[in-house]
Amino acid sequence: MTPIRVVLVDDNAGFRGRMARLLQLQSDLEVAGEAADGREAITKARELRPDVILMDFRMTSMDGFTAARAILKDVPGVKIFILTAYPGALDREKISSNGLQGLLIKDQPIGEIVDAIRKSVGAGVPPGT
Repeated sequence: MTPIRVVLVDDNAGFRGRMARLLQLQSDLEVAGEAADGREAITKARELRPDVILMDFRMTSMDGFTAARAILKDVPGVKIFILTAYPGALDREKISSNGLQGLLIKDQPIGEIVDAIRKSVGAGVPPGT
């Protein structure tokens, strides 16, 4: 089975590392790359052609929505989730109207994040996980 390739985008390296370790525990997921800001996310998406991108909303050089719009133009079919610690600050209508998969909260259970990733690409729960 080909793993679901995920790119993590967040300006907090510690958070990216923790999330990467949790995702790598899943037999059907592969962390293909990481980026620290929106500009780097665009470059990584073009190079790596991931299945899914988990992208922070608030980053230093370019916010998640701006980067997501550029990525969706260049990498058709990629599924992008906005990842945030501040869910009340985001308009869910803006998320869906920009072609994004949805909103994930940084402190929600990893199982829910993994389920969202799998559902976005039409994958079920792999055997033995």
